[in-house]
Amino acid sequence: MPLSSVSFQSIRVTSPFWAKFQRCVRESTVPSIIKAQKTEGHWDCLTWKKGHQPQPHAFWDSDIYKTTEAACNFLLIHPNEDMLRVVEDTVDMIRNAQHPDGYINSFYTVRGIENRWTNLRDLHELYCLGHLYEATVAYETLTKSGRLLEVAVKSMHHLDSVFGREEGKKRGYPGHQEIELGLLRLYDMTGDLLALKLAKYFILERGTQDDNGETYFDHEAFARGADPYDGLGSEVKGWFHGPRDYAYNQADLPIREQTEIKGHAVRAMYYYTAVTDLIRLEAASDPDVAECKQALQRLWRNMVDCKMYVTGAIGSYRQNEGFGEAYILNDLEMEGCYGETCAAFALIMWCQRMLQMELKSEYADVMENCLYNGFLGAISSDGEAFYYQNVLRTKTGQSKDRERWFGVACCPPNVAKLVGSLGSLLYSTDDAEGLVAVHIYVQSEVELTLAGKGVKLSVMTKMPWSSEITIRVEGAARLALRIPDWVQDQGYSCSEQGELNQGYLHITTVLADTELRLSLPTPAHRLYAHPKTGKDAVCLRRGPFVYCLEDVDNEAVDIDHIALEDEQAPQEGSPVSVATTHDVVPLQVTGRKLADVGVVTGEPSRLYGPKAWEYDVEPLQLTAIPYFLRANREGNGAMRVWTPRLKVR
Repeated sequence: MPLSSVSFQSIRVTSPFWAKFQRCVRESTVPSIIKAQKTEGHWDCLTWKKGHQPQPHAFWDSDIYKTTEAACNFLLIHPNEDMLRVVEDTVDMIRNAQHPDGYINSFYTVRGIENRWTNLRDLHELYCLGHLYEATVAYETLTKSGRLLEVAVKSMHHLDSVFGREEGKKRGYPGHQEIELGLLRLYDMTGDLLALKLAKYFILERGTQDDNGETYFDHEAFARGADPYDGLGSEVKGWFHGPRDYAYNQADLPIREQTEIKGHAVRAMYYYTAVTDLIRLEAASDPDVAECKQALQRLWRNMVDCKMYVTGAIGSYRQNEGFGEAYILNDLEMEGCYGETCAAFALIMWCQRMLQMELKSEYADVMENCLYNGFLGAISSDGEAFYYQNVLRTKTGQSKDRERWFGVACCPPNVAKLVGSLGSLLYSTDDAEGLVAVHIYVQSEVELTLAGKGVKLSVMTKMPWSSEITIRVEGAARLALRIPDWVQDQGYSCSEQGELNQGYLHITTVLADTELRLSLPTPAHRLYAHPKTGKDAVCLRRGPFVYCLEDVDNEAVDIDHIALEDEQAPQEGSPVSVATTHDVVPLQVTGRKLADVGVVTGEPSRLYGPKAWEYDVEPLQLTAIPYFLRANREGNGAMRVWTPRLKVR
């Protein structure tokens, strides 16, 4: 039986750690995003007039929709009249931009409406609509005014007149997935069967081929007078591996036939998230949809087992912002390390949906790891600068600073969306069983209705720094408590008896007006990579955090040329403050620096030589901090997650 998500507006996050981030994003990030969009001319794309500069780009509409959704998310948990006024003005702008037939897109409105729907692969019309639909869900949940829903429904009817398997319709689908997600969220909110019909069509039609082995992307290219087979033609983009590289769009095969996760990472995550939603809604009644579940499980295993960074980030290939070969997970940007922030955001969404499909701790483990490591460090301590990429290593003199804005500004609004809706990641419910599953331990309160009766859960903890947890139940509920993978073999203790099933401790009895205590050890420990990655190196972890060495904490140490002693266990240091984050637990480790063995005195160092390089005999005491806090202080730019390991005899 699928589980149900818990709406984040039902959850009050009281964790000092997360409340600080939410306040920072609400007060600084969202206003700075709106200011940047207005300064760069993006915000005016829907009201563009002849002679204005710049002309709208294909994806600018989506930035407005995503920012509107983020603002609504925060308004749902923290009302603010000034922000609400901005949202209402934006909705007015959106309503005025819609064509009489329901079409809405600034790019083609400016460049020629007669050319709309002629290049689905590259020009983002459907992608932008998906974000409009997600913004609609957030706005209507907030206001219940119907003002944006009217726009969404009108555009859906236009889509239904254009796309489908019926005679005279285009059998197309988006080059960048997202509309599938938006449609299914609209269906969840409204029950409108047209939204479900369209989403199901776009999901299952993708990657289908005709008798010549050609896809819709081939057909529309020919219709434009282009040749998709021409390796030197305009159809081969710089991010393709060659002609007809539809794996980039996850459109080389129908979803049921896919076995390897490939292509653009964000596109893949949006697509598989939508497929997971469709399975939840339709698998019981449609065998074709039910068959997709096996495909998702294959793709999940392929990603987790050989294509994901230790931080939970994904996308190891810069050219296509996506997945590369198995086990090729380099650390440096120049080597291809990418780890796009939007991909981390999207992976977290997929994990959340997989948890609704099946209560299995691996999904929550990946979600938590990506949240605290692959995602959280993308935003600066002041909330106004961002990483597009999240690399695992930077060298001395080659610092990678967060940027205030990007030409392609997809990441900042996604950061704001997720931080505002954080509560949605914490819990799921099974109403029939009277069950509440706790996925991530964040101090919070949640009010629910189970089997027609009200229940309140209060989670009290200092997580992510300390793992003593108290859960108070007011009313009656069964609990399923995740036992994280970082507990390892240290054991855990719980004041109530339970049975462990797929990584969740299912408490045997119904808890009624009582408290439960759970202790999850957070030992600092080492992680090692699979031999096929080529990393003879060590990574440090404590609780949900992956750690890094940064030059700021290791003065007079060249961390580009050190190794960590393999026999010495990392030790916890006294809590410190890093930038604006308090109670940070640093780790102390023992290492050694690379000696100058092999260098001939008075001569320049040779690239190759007959003597092996060695490490000094004198050990160094090194300090590591959580990776998400990197690059928030002064320094020479050196940072690394993986460090060569040294066996000391």
